[in-house]
Amino acid sequence: MERAMVSASTGAMTSLLAKLTALLSEEYTKQKGVRRKIESMRDELGSMNALLVKLADAEELDGQLKQWRNSVRELAYDMEDCIDSFTLKLAHGDGAQPGVMKKMARKIKRLWARHKVANQIEELTARVKEVSDRRSRYKLDDESFIRSATHGHGAIDPRLPVLLAESMGLVGINGPRDVITGWLMDGEPHLKVVAIVGFGGLGKTTLAMEVYRSLGGHFHHKASTSVSRRLDLKKLTKDKRYLIVIDDVWSSTDWGLVKSVLPQNSHHSRVITTTRISSVAKCCSSDSKELIYEIEPLNNVDSRSLFMRRIFQPDDDCPSQLEVVSNAILKKCGGLPLAIITISSLLSTKPKIREQWERVKNGIGSSREEASTQMKNILLFSYYDLPYYLKTCLLYVSMFPEDHVIERRTLIWKWIAEGLVDEEMGQTTVEVGEAYFNELINRSMIQPVDIEYDGKARACRLHDVLLDILVALSGEENFVTICNGYGAKNLLGKIRRLSLHDKYTENEVEQLSTTDLVHVRSVHAFGSGKDIFDQLDCPAMRVLDLEGCSLWLQVKNIHKCLQLRYLNLRWAGITEVPNEIGNLQYLETLDLRGRSQEGKLPPAIGELRRLKHLLVSYKSELPSEITNLRALQVLLMPTINSVKLVEWLGELRELRELYMGSVKPDGIDELRRYKESFATSLHELGRHNLRLLHIYRHPDGSGVVNPLIDACFSSVPSPAARINPLVHISHLDTWVPTMEMRYLRVLGDLQCLLFLCITVDDFAAGVVESYLICSNGFQCLKEFEFDIYAPGGRIGLVFAPGAMPELQTLRLSLKAKGTKGDHGISTDFGLEHLSALKRVCVATHCYDGATTMEVESFEAAIRNAVSGHPNHSRIELALSRRGEHEMLKDSQEEHEVSAGQEGGQVGLREG
Repeated sequence: MERAMVSASTGAMTSLLAKLTALLSEEYTKQKGVRRKIESMRDELGSMNALLVKLADAEELDGQLKQWRNSVRELAYDMEDCIDSFTLKLAHGDGAQPGVMKKMARKIKRLWARHKVANQIEELTARVKEVSDRRSRYKLDDESFIRSATHGHGAIDPRLPVLLAESMGLVGINGPRDVITGWLMDGEPHLKVVAIVGFGGLGKTTLAMEVYRSLGGHFHHKASTSVSRRLDLKKLTKDKRYLIVIDDVWSSTDWGLVKSVLPQNSHHSRVITTTRISSVAKCCSSDSKELIYEIEPLNNVDSRSLFMRRIFQPDDDCPSQLEVVSNAILKKCGGLPLAIITISSLLSTKPKIREQWERVKNGIGSSREEASTQMKNILLFSYYDLPYYLKTCLLYVSMFPEDHVIERRTLIWKWIAEGLVDEEMGQTTVEVGEAYFNELINRSMIQPVDIEYDGKARACRLHDVLLDILVALSGEENFVTICNGYGAKNLLGKIRRLSLHDKYTENEVEQLSTTDLVHVRSVHAFGSGKDIFDQLDCPAMRVLDLEGCSLWLQVKNIHKCLQLRYLNLRWAGITEVPNEIGNLQYLETLDLRGRSQEGKLPPAIGELRRLKHLLVSYKSELPSEITNLRALQVLLMPTINSVKLVEWLGELRELRELYMGSVKPDGIDELRRYKESFATSLHELGRHNLRLLHIYRHPDGSGVVNPLIDACFSSVPSPAARINPLVHISHLDTWVPTMEMRYLRVLGDLQCLLFLCITVDDFAAGVVESYLICSNGFQCLKEFEFDIYAPGGRIGLVFAPGAMPELQTLRLSLKAKGTKGDHGISTDFGLEHLSALKRVCVATHCYDGATTMEVESFEAAIRNAVSGHPNHSRIELALSRRGEHEMLKDSQEEHEVSAGQEGGQVGLREG
């Protein structure tokens, strides 16, 4: 385990060396003696870093090496803090201030800062010399002493989208799935609970979720949640006929609490639980008889199938020279799916050479009696094989609670804010971070969650066995200090990163209150409700994430955190964003969604010139100073309150994602200005980097205008609009007041479009329309969502042969009213023509006078349409209901049907 803990030290040193090099280019380093000392430190630290890199691949560390490594790590952190503090003081001193007295004060301040940093450099130089002398004295560079074993790392697997979708392989799952399905669908009306039991890594959750997916269409409501070691009853709901997966139950007490809130009815409701503990499984299973499925390791045939298809192409066979070693590796994996996937993921990045595979086999260690212990050895070996920068990024993930879904985008932003992502030629730091994320998935170190239309995982999570390993490594490396109720370590030492889980203890709070947090670089509070940092004073902090901390009424002293790069106050109960936020000159990410305060944000936000990601609540009003920002790449601003803001959008050359609201103009003249400005800005954005556009519908529908319609869908475009501004857009989510044929025609011509969501605001009451999706449009579309937002007419879609040839996911939100009999739209809408279809999600609108019979008839028609698809056995179907409480009983059906027949006419439009 010692080798693993070098990674964080290497990451800290790499960041420091880059800053020392930058410091040497500054004018003030030309002072007598300063430059020479900085150069000397950089060279000596570079030599230390070379040894750290070597140690990162060593098999084990001697006690002296561990002590030396710890000294280097803390030295690197302290030196980086010194440099950052010095650079900040000079930067603030150089701000433009008029007047002779202010200039003099600035000069004195700068000289003071230089004097202070000179003293610090003297102290740090002495520490560098001491650490260097110790390395020489004990000959820590000696190869025989460190016994290195250097590994390379492979490129990102080009088959990644396929591997993500089938990461657990589902090998050998059909038999267990069918057994459990038979138990659940035996026709008994009372609530039935099935328990799946087995130790970690056997695939309990995978099996449960496969049953969940296969049966989801038979239930009115379905949900999945994790009890884990901390139970959250708020995640469970009381429904009519429900299917719920409750993952990772750790105690009979927890199950008793869950059971107490489950509705006991006779609607054929079902619950699936997973647990590692046999006694808990017996407690969970139905009272009438024990419905316990004890999951077993994979047999030899299934183990080999899962192993080989992760490494080789479908038509390739295992080379004969690898047969013996591959069998030996599989024997050590012991039929554990997680172990097989992890080790095969590692081998997929290596040359198919027997010596390489032998080394992997030998590194796993000898076989153990406990399969779970053996799996931990395999996970550790796979961790050791990571390059140092991926180790550091993976250690960072250890701060998240068990079973936490970690959003990909925000995780990458945090990595960047912490300096964990290295810049590479021709790539942005976000692109490099994406590559890091993908490689961790490719090596099966993190598990993908929600594979999106572009093949990327929306989020990830850690297997709890791997999380336990990473938490231990992070604690020993002093990389992350976690307060979760189990007794945090290192609370009395220098805390570099702090993670506050929602169950931290009073004792931990008391210790933190007396701890100096001047060195903390990152604070994450997961639902914590206590003001641990009543006076926030963390000058070295880069990341502050307070999402969901309901009792944080205001962020005090935020202006003291001058190194802050990432600030998340989403749903944090913030009543006021202080104007001093403008002092955070390094801030790159600011998330203010869910703010309770309405009105304008402080004007000082316009001073955040390095801001790249700005996300605000629809209740917030942006100040005019926001137009000073030019570096934005992601912007979420639902409220559009001035034409000036729309004009400013066209100046954001780096903007890639724009989430904006509709406009509510004051009169015809202002409406015309909005439309003209948006058309011009949108064309400018389209010429540069814009790839995602989301137009929100304003909550107040009256008088609201979607400026996208006239900018893109006009039948007679203006000279500026002769080239469609959306030509490079890959993701479009918008609403339209009424559905028109020309919208589909224009959108169908967009060759880069991969995702499209159209929400129809309203339609003429009583009118029934269906629109034909022809075969000559939407050639690259992967996911299509069509939603009826408000009551009114009934519209639908018909897919012609050859339509949307690449479509994999279809999401529909349609009205059940009028689908029974001759007066409604046809549910035979050509679903069988979507040749690449993999999943269908339909939300049935039960309001607007729909009866129970109409709703059930509509859902049955959807099932029939899916069952008639040529690939129906491989299509996932998910049905849900909206406004079910407004659904009319069948006794009122005849009256409603006759009333409906007095409505409009049926028509078919082509688009």
